[in-house]
Amino acid sequence: MALRYEVVTSTRAGKERARPYATDEALEPGTVFVLDGRHWLVERLEGERAYARPARYRLSLRHPDGRAELGAFRRYRPDGPRLGHSFTTLEDGLPVSWEVVDRQLAHDDEGAPYLELVAERDFSELEELPHHELEHALVQREWNLPEAAAASFSRAEQAGLAIELVALEAGEEPDWEEALRFIDSLVIEEVEDDLIELCGVNPDRDPRETWLGTVQERLRSDLEAFRADVEGDHAELEEWDFRGGRIFASVGSWEDEADPNRGHGWMCRLADAEALGAAGFDRVQKVQLEPDLS
Repeated sequence: MALRYEVVTSTRAGKERARPYATDEALEPGTVFVLDGRHWLVERLEGERAYARPARYRLSLRHPDGRAELGAFRRYRPDGPRLGHSFTTLEDGLPVSWEVVDRQLAHDDEGAPYLELVAERDFSELEELPHHELEHALVQREWNLPEAAAASFSRAEQAGLAIELVALEAGEEPDWEEALRFIDSLVIEEVEDDLIELCGVNPDRDPRETWLGTVQERLRSDLEAFRADVEGDHAELEEWDFRGGRIFASVGSWEDEADPNRGHGWMCRLADAEALGAAGFDRVQKVQLEPDLS
């Protein structure tokens, strides 16, 4: 029998929004679930009311000698790590393997919730090589990447900010016109509810027939700003070379995701809308950045 909850979230304008949610498994503080196309993190429960915030996580490495190594905050996506997730980093040029052994609800210095994931060595590199994680290897500068890459992750960690990454393959140039055609061809039924709000729509106030125009206008503006920054002085975005290609990074807060004037907002909205994919950018999965060990 399905359990029914009233999920309470806050809009970008700070207004509470309540929506019904049914599930076969009971919610509890620290649960991550999907509602209206977005991953949410349960912060607290009051009876059948679940108060949730956009889900994000931080992965920490607990070394055998007791040292703790903290990763950057990341928006939770379907490929996000969970209990039992295996991955590797590099130490002294050699792969070492880890497994996520603990998860718990935590709060940052501003009181915002996140999922704290703790990984410990499992030594499975002696048998096989699981996927490599990006952020820890970058912080340790073990792949000979420019210092700007490690600095971006370090800055995000220290400030409690999130990182988004997209990449171009070696020799590729962005197809900006294809991205624009993709935006022009969007239909509102294919746009996730969270992206609609990120683009400035207030679903409780704005007539539905205006939503698509608002979303497309914001995405066109984002694409123009993103292109200008990529081709210009990189005032908002970071760029570095990796294995012949180029990686672009944005660093920002949850609030920045909806900001029309921040590079983190441009990248999050364009990536979520898949417009950057139409332009030829790949949304970076950590496994795609594993070093060549052959």
